[in-house]
Amino acid sequence: MGMRLGIDIGGTFTDFILVTDTGELIIRKVLSTPAAPEEAVFLGVADLAKKLELSLGDFVSSCDHIIHGTTIATNTLITRSGPKMGILHTEGFRDILYLRDGFKPERYNLQLEPPTPLIERYLRLGVSERVLHDGSVETPLDEGSVRDALAAFRNAGVTSIAVSLLWSMINPSHERRIAEIIEEEMPEAYIALSCDILPRIREYPRACATALSAYVGSAIEVYLTRVAEFFQTHGYRRDLLIMQVTGSSARVPDIQQRPVLAIGSGPAAGPPASLFIGEREKESDLMLVEMGGTSFEASMITSGELPKSTDANLHGFPIGVAAVDVHSIGAGGGSIAWIDNGGMLRVGPQSAGASPGPACYNLGGVEATVTDANLVLGYLDEDNFLDGRMLLSRKAAEQALDKLATQLDMTVVGVAAAIYQIINTEMVGAMRAVSVMRGVDPRRYTVIVGGGAGGAHAAKIAQELGIRKAICPTVAGGLCAFGMLAADVGHDYLTTRPMNTDNMNIDDVNEVFSDMETRALKELRTQGFSPEEIKLSRFADAKYPYQSHEIIVAIPPGELCVEDIQRMSDSFHTTHERLYTYCLREMAVDMNGWRLTATAKLPPMPIKPEPIGTESADSAKSGMRPVYFHEVGDFSNTPIFSGPLLRAGMSVRGPAIVELPTTTIVVFPEHTVDVGEHEDFHIQIPQDDL
Repeated sequence: MGMRLGIDIGGTFTDFILVTDTGELIIRKVLSTPAAPEEAVFLGVADLAKKLELSLGDFVSSCDHIIHGTTIATNTLITRSGPKMGILHTEGFRDILYLRDGFKPERYNLQLEPPTPLIERYLRLGVSERVLHDGSVETPLDEGSVRDALAAFRNAGVTSIAVSLLWSMINPSHERRIAEIIEEEMPEAYIALSCDILPRIREYPRACATALSAYVGSAIEVYLTRVAEFFQTHGYRRDLLIMQVTGSSARVPDIQQRPVLAIGSGPAAGPPASLFIGEREKESDLMLVEMGGTSFEASMITSGELPKSTDANLHGFPIGVAAVDVHSIGAGGGSIAWIDNGGMLRVGPQSAGASPGPACYNLGGVEATVTDANLVLGYLDEDNFLDGRMLLSRKAAEQALDKLATQLDMTVVGVAAAIYQIINTEMVGAMRAVSVMRGVDPRRYTVIVGGGAGGAHAAKIAQELGIRKAICPTVAGGLCAFGMLAADVGHDYLTTRPMNTDNMNIDDVNEVFSDMETRALKELRTQGFSPEEIKLSRFADAKYPYQSHEIIVAIPPGELCVEDIQRMSDSFHTTHERLYTYCLREMAVDMNGWRLTATAKLPPMPIKPEPIGTESADSAKSGMRPVYFHEVGDFSNTPIFSGPLLRAGMSVRGPAIVELPTTTIVVFPEHTVDVGEHEDFHIQIPQDDL
């Protein structure tokens, strides 16, 4: 077995996790290069080759699997740096993207500005055609209207075109013909068809997912082609795998066909990483908290099941696909502290990012950030950041904080402590959003800590929610990159064929699943997986009649019979009752979409547990330094421990600092850190009995 490499591009750092053929874990971080993201990838790969004393070619050719999470799609959307784009709708429905779903994101905010449209109205055009809900054609496609619309696009300089017609998920013939006409009239244009991107009921999410794909598609195509060619040039023999927002990875051509799957692909690897760590620690109820340089992500895993949602959105745009359920806010180490018009100290969501970065990086940043506050509070060592590969400037951090202190009539340390508490409050709010606000008691969950900044904050925010245990894995600083190595290779399929359990033809259901399963097996076999290695999971989008939105329910495997209709109904009723506290078991159920998830596991990583010892942690102590603790109200001379020297079975009682190569764990007073057999750090958090 060769090596396995995970690469995750973040807003501040690009993370690399390498698992060698002997099971050794090597973690690297390099500053991201927003202007040319691939440059950070190339630099990090070269750094790993140097670490192993290999040539670049020898290193790359020794990798059995390379999995990459990219922010290209996300950044293209956030910065609005995509191409000039047009969209074609059924005549009379050109304003679907403008009208959205009829609701404001903040319904009672009277000052809320309308969202900036992704496509201007003069580039949202209708074409004469109409397909009905049963797939029959009421109005044939008027090809002249298509060519007229394309002439308008051509004159406006459009280079990317989305097509989203009514009921094309049932009968895609008109969209297919429009694609042929576009290739004739505008052969250089990028084309995205809704029947390919998201063939599901709900016109707005389908149109939006298609528009997003058209908007980011060309950028993704260029970037992924460039990165794949880099690895191939240096001897990589397999397909480069790309992390998907669905929680599994796929080949570059698969992502290029459905670019929407690459939106949020990096954070989507956090839950698979948490599942992997939870399984080996025998924990099934997990709350992921990941704090990087730019953002904070929270996700709940219950009973060892990967959380999925079709309601995922990015900056107000629904992506429509069944994505890993991750809640993200702008709260990271690079989050900027500022004073609002009312004279109140605020933190984020804007971030210093990788350029210019926090003031303490000495790369041109002048505004105070969370990282600057953590440095001044003593949580970080200015001479040992990123294992000593990057020096920080406490003086620069103090200067940035002093500007705020002067305006607020506070001390520099007081401002730093306030920034720490404010950002923690923001993150606790995100944790509540995925737990308490959904009726889930988080106190029985174990927190999985991720992100370079996570170790300094996770125990404190977990304590706020009454959680008693947090696990900070050795790979916390590159948790998503590690999650890419743990995630399955997978494909998701969706067929829309509306049915009702009162008159369902089970043969039609079998036909739908048979077709999707045949395609799935063929695709994964071409990637080298045997039928025995492939897992097929069936689901349906189900709802009560007259409800507006479906929920996803499991469908039994194998050839279905008439009796299975009742089993599918019961599954829906039970799921509905669990989610919403009630169900109507006497009522028939609508099942509109039929889903198949096909996954195959990569070979197990050769990571072996260490024997639990009885040695004292004193041997790992590297020194003392003053550290500020809110519980004390001042600085305390605090022992510092070298994380790599802490072995399985060792225990550290707070107050203390544990320094790892890519993150730092703050052990607060009364907290205890125990090192597990996989050398993960188990933080025990005392709580008052409630």
